[in-house]
Amino acid sequence: MSLAKVAREAGVAVSTVSRYVKGELNVASETARRIDAALSAEGHPPVRKQVTGLSLGLVVPSLDNPYFSTLADAVVDAAATDGVDVLTALTGSSPSRERAAVERLMRVPDVGGLIYLGMNTTNEAFTSRLAGDFPVVFLDEYVEAAGPRIARVTANSFGGAFQATTHLISQGHRRIAHVGGPAGLRTADQREAGYRAALKTHGIEADEAMIVRGAFSSAFGMNFFAHMARTGAEPTAVFTASDIAAVGLLEAARRAGVSVPEDLSVIGCDGITLGEWTSPRLTTVAQPTEQMARKAVDEITRLAAGRDPADHVLSMQLVVRESTQEYPA
Repeated sequence: MSLAKVAREAGVAVSTVSRYVKGELNVASETARRIDAALSAEGHPPVRKQVTGLSLGLVVPSLDNPYFSTLADAVVDAAATDGVDVLTALTGSSPSRERAAVERLMRVPDVGGLIYLGMNTTNEAFTSRLAGDFPVVFLDEYVEAAGPRIARVTANSFGGAFQATTHLISQGHRRIAHVGGPAGLRTADQREAGYRAALKTHGIEADEAMIVRGAFSSAFGMNFFAHMARTGAEPTAVFTASDIAAVGLLEAARRAGVSVPEDLSVIGCDGITLGEWTSPRLTTVAQPTEQMARKAVDEITRLAAGRDPADHVLSMQLVVRESTQEYPA
């Protein structure tokens, strides 16, 4: 029997036929019908179907950041409405654990696709491994990986940052700091670019002393005032590239006796629920987590059915609360 001939007749990749025959891949019913017909014509006995429904694997770097846990919950909820089971793996943002988790999920017979949340974009060797016939959706973080069954669902980080910074400018602020995310991470780069573009649009020159990049974490946000003290910068407002960093910054302000928003306006990014419970309540640009999750699950279903992949970039929404105000008050 020639797998290459079966693949040609069925209109799929050779790797798809190989994994289907071994029971390692669940495909859409129409694809299965074509493969079965081609196998039968080659004299191969019927393939014993091990599963009847589609399951998907969800790879999450960490649940420490509430944004990741919220988005992961949204994926599980979206999948549940379709009757799709979700197998979740936590990687601790470790490249070796990423590889192990994905390899393990790809070997599970009833897993027909993989949603990768917050992919480590520096792991280039591994992204090339994913660029085969297995359906993959990169969710949240845009990943430069080519493949016939790779899709992406992201939020418009540039646009969100532009909205946030423009909101501060509209309130009269001109000395606006930026607490950004990790260097080299596309979302963090796009948020800094949106911040800079908003300043430039309104004729404000960016002060490099007021721009600092680091982890998307509350601990990094806590270091904001120490950094400003070292550089001598005196902002009246700050756009943080993640809500969790903004939460740390709010606590640092409380300890330093800095009143928010009277002394310093603070705006975050992501729209996590925790921002509704801070004091003051956090102004933010919210990511459409439920829509992103829905798109990701839909893309997995489309890819498993043999359709062409698509990339989706969804808009972020400004949510004004109490942590920002006009300057001067």
